[in-house]
This record gives sequence, structure tokens and C-alpha cells, in this order.
Amino acid sequence: MNVISFNKLRDIRERPEAQFVRKDEHGQVMYLFALEYEMRPSTWSAKIWAYSFEDAEMRVKAMRESLVVCGQMHASIGA
Repeated sequence: MNVISFNKLRDIRERPEAQFVRKDEHGQVMYLFALEYEMRPSTWSAKIWAYSFEDAEMRVKAMRESLVVCGQMHASIGA
């Protein structure tokens, strides 16, 4: 996934579309952030939910320090 910044074209104070915003169990707003990493020769991507850009950066830092593979996903049950 390539992330394209449209900040120069749009007012950055404008809220993201609804599919990229949700509330946590306490009603606090969270936003969807795109992550990108390289594993030669390709570039890969992932998504995380965070409360702000700064929170997203802290989550990535925590991933660098403690991320592990828990297992392969086989199904998902909607909440």
C-alpha cells in the first residue's frame, strides 16, 4: 500500500471518512493509520488503530520492542 498525503489539497482539520474513525469501549475516538515496512525486495503494509498520530508512533515503537507472531488466522467472528 502506498500512502498518499492530500494535506496540501485538503484542509487537514477535516475529519476522515467514517470508515477510518471509530470509538473505543470508553467512547474515545480512534483513527486508522497505515504503516509501511520493507522486507527486501518488497515494501509491505499494515494498519493500526490509534488515538492520534503521536499514539500511532508510540504503538510502532512498542511493536519494534515486543512484536511476536501469535499464530495463523483461520476465521473471524464479528462482535
